[in-house]
Amino acid sequence: MIYERWTPPAPLDRFIQNLWYWEAGEAPGHAKDTIMASAHMGILINLGADELFWYGGEKFHVQAKLRGIALCGTHAKNFAIDALQPKMMGVRFQPGGAWPFFGPTGLDFYNNHLSLEEFWGGNRAHGLHMRLVETPGIAAKFGVLLKALLDHAPRPLEHSAAVSMALQRFARAPVSSRVKKTADDADLSQKKFIRHFTQEVGFTPKLYLRVARFQKLLQKVCNMPTVDWAPLAAEHGYYDQPHLIRDFRQFCGFTPSQYLAMRGPFEQHLPLPE
Repeated sequence: MIYERWTPPAPLDRFIQNLWYWEAGEAPGHAKDTIMASAHMGILINLGADELFWYGGEKFHVQAKLRGIALCGTHAKNFAIDALQPKMMGVRFQPGGAWPFFGPTGLDFYNNHLSLEEFWGGNRAHGLHMRLVETPGIAAKFGVLLKALLDHAPRPLEHSAAVSMALQRFARAPVSSRVKKTADDADLSQKKFIRHFTQEVGFTPKLYLRVARFQKLLQKVCNMPTVDWAPLAAEHGYYDQPHLIRDFRQFCGFTPSQYLAMRGPFEQHLPLPE
């Protein structure tokens, strides 16, 4: 197995968390992984074939397919992918970080997978895919992909002042931050602030904070051998355990106890039983 990540230098690191490369070793012992809710958009590139699959619907039996470069939007629910991904690379954006690089707003990507062809045209997207397949060396592939993103970015590398301030505040304190207070501090009406934030990030501020709280809890428990949920729920701003269970069902697709029984080595991936 080969797994490499690279974080670009400032100021790009404010928008791109990392570029990554994955080359599988042996096949895992299960067919699909479920991917949990996230405020991070991403680019997914299949270097082994000009196609990508993901799954939804009842028990993830509904298959969807795109060409070899796809954009994964913000998600407030889980979806599934093939557990065996022989040769892949991509980009994980910071929350709201895809905003400068693509013309549509974050809302257009919400709970969605879209082909890069829809924004760049088939020739340009297919040409990039071929260059990435043919370019030798992981670092060189990262360079090709990053240059393509910068060359075709329709917006400057910046957020609006209100969204930039909100993202920094929400990252520091996802449990205690309040939307109205943030809008007031940005000198915007709450309605206008919510509109700006949703356009750039892909989530409403309230949903963003809910997902951020869930992710913060997940980071804490993913490697714990046993979990006492009650104090952890209170620590992360949940009113009680039923409140925690509701968010787990929405964002993970399973209850906390089911998550503990099913979890694997990767925080955002949950191996699905056959």
